[in-house]
Amino acid sequence: MIKQLTVMFILVLAVLAFSSCTREKTITLADFQNHDISLTLDVPTHSARITDNGSMKVQNGWNMFYMNKDVSIESFTVQDKEMTYIAMNSSDTSLLPPELTELYSQVEPEENTQVILFKSHQSGTVSFSIMYGGVFFEDVSNVRFSNEMVGKEISGTILDKGAYLSPASYFYPQGNENTLQITLTANIPENWESISDGNRLSSKIIDGRKTQQWENPFQSDGVMFMAAPYVTRSTYLDSIEVACYFFESDTGLIADYLDATVGYIKMYSELIGPYPYKRFTVAENFFPTGYGMPAWTLLGQQVLRLPFIIRTSLGHEVLHNWWGNSVYVDYKRGNWCEAATVYGADYRYKLLKSPAEARDYRKNILKQYVSYVNEGNDFPIREFTSRTSPNTRTIGYNKAMMVYHMIEQIIGTDAFFDAWKLIYKKYIGKQISWKEWIEAFEETSGMQLSFIIPQWIDRAGAPIIGLEILNNTSGNDIHTVTVKLTETSGDKYHLYVPLHFTGPNTQYDTTVILDSPAMEYTLNIPANMTTLEVDPEYHLFRKLYPEEIEPIVSAIMGNPQKQYISFETKPKTNNLFRTFCENISSDTTIEIQAAESFGNADTGVFPVILNPSKLPTYFKNRVQMESNSIIVDGQRYPKAGHTVICTGENWNGYKKYMIVLTNDFQSLPRLGQLIPHYGKYSYLVFKGSHNVGKGQWQADASPLKKML
Repeated sequence: MIKQLTVMFILVLAVLAFSSCTREKTITLADFQNHDISLTLDVPTHSARITDNGSMKVQNGWNMFYMNKDVSIESFTVQDKEMTYIAMNSSDTSLLPPELTELYSQVEPEENTQVILFKSHQSGTVSFSIMYGGVFFEDVSNVRFSNEMVGKEISGTILDKGAYLSPASYFYPQGNENTLQITLTANIPENWESISDGNRLSSKIIDGRKTQQWENPFQSDGVMFMAAPYVTRSTYLDSIEVACYFFESDTGLIADYLDATVGYIKMYSELIGPYPYKRFTVAENFFPTGYGMPAWTLLGQQVLRLPFIIRTSLGHEVLHNWWGNSVYVDYKRGNWCEAATVYGADYRYKLLKSPAEARDYRKNILKQYVSYVNEGNDFPIREFTSRTSPNTRTIGYNKAMMVYHMIEQIIGTDAFFDAWKLIYKKYIGKQISWKEWIEAFEETSGMQLSFIIPQWIDRAGAPIIGLEILNNTSGNDIHTVTVKLTETSGDKYHLYVPLHFTGPNTQYDTTVILDSPAMEYTLNIPANMTTLEVDPEYHLFRKLYPEEIEPIVSAIMGNPQKQYISFETKPKTNNLFRTFCENISSDTTIEIQAAESFGNADTGVFPVILNPSKLPTYFKNRVQMESNSIIVDGQRYPKAGHTVICTGENWNGYKKYMIVLTNDFQSLPRLGQLIPHYGKYSYLVFKGSHNVGKGQWQADASPLKKML
């Protein structure tokens, strides 16, 4: 009896053990190590056939990865063995067997993707091969892309104009990987050219088709692909090929783009370190984009033609080959590279041009923070991954750029750019975050910067600084003044606050540290000083006072409540104005209201007004209407063929507003596409769709300016 019970007990244990082994505990997201992608475009059917060979890390049991929701798999092997798998929409669990339903409920799958589930009988790195095909046919007619706002973005499409496939389209399998090695071979029409990440390894024509191979020499976080019927031109900087892939209609721009690109590569190679690739290509897109990838940039046709792009955005995209495309972002710990790139490109160009332009750039950043960011949409820089809206750009690009600027103000320019060289040399091909940057700045400067990350990276908000003059004693040669500074945001900051004293034909500057809600400072300054200003050059990231902010276009665009009013009566004119308003707002549901609606909205609404019957008193010395001309900020323009966009404040109950003055109604739709690129300006003047005037009204008052 005892022996029989013992045998039965062992059998029960064996059954329990078997059940335990076969009962899955989780579904593992595969970790791809490398891809060797071969894709063949079939342009008339908007489709691609793709083969991907590589390796991935898996766990013993159920594994999964993501693919484009519309592709069909022809074969899938692991370790050269055909796999049984489940392919389903990420949100549709109807195909799951009961034993997987509960496990899948613990997964948070990527939306709008196809999930591939398969079972592995081993853990570790395995080889795979997958063949599939599908249609990529997104509508590109309603894309919005500008410096200030991003609307609908395209992930993948194949058209007669060109083929565009981004990682967001999941045109190749994706899982839990951070970085991986990627090679891509494209089979395209003979009269097309392709472009992808890294260096081109080969290009040949076989049987009336062109085959080109691309490889990124570094581990990267994804791969982008573009092909189109391009006209190509190139030049060389030493052994680096600099190329332009443009459409026939824009070949006249190629020479300027080649020259400018060579200049940018030279500049950043000296500032940071050797250019990391064998080529750089400026490629034109048939819908609006402004992307920087390893060894190339993709600029939309409308963006490419803007006259200022070659002096600003082009250099930004070139610099991304150091920051973001060879030293990579650890997105789990925060995206620093857009801020570093803005600092080294957009802002640095202003700094190299003049101190005044750099000052205006910094102030524009602070104005954008007030225009686009509020308590409901603010977030720490640490949480920024990519730009999807005006507020995310303001925080992830501009506020974070100011962090770099404030560090340079503290440690000095030499130590600052020594850290840039150090970061590039130490971390090329690796992922880093803000921690590595702060460590580099501390190493090159010998200064302690531990306060930077807690107050600027890990916390939302901005300091609010106040000023009081407590005591003021004059002497023969020395003036003694006691100043009280306050910081009333409710958060703790450690701030280097610039103080600027001025007097007749003289000035005196100093910096004090403010690390409490209120602090007093007694300063001995030259006797003839008459005025004190706190941070008049906008070196600090801080919340501006309303008195410091002139009306600007971005303030109107940033307000979620807008009213669109036309004093015109013709339906055709108002339809053109409606398109203008749709383009500046990326909203296709707007309603144009008649003149009777003027002044009937809530004071929180910012109106956009076409040809009002009279101008507000705010424009008295700024805009004057004459019979055949209009004077804007002292400059006379003909009324015929011209459009004036001007912003103002405090009129008929509206705090801020935008006025459109024009008789060139046909240009309004195109101007609506252009206006978001000019968000920092108070007024704009266009001849047709060509900008011929722009500027900012002056706002000289500030609570941070006191007479001594």
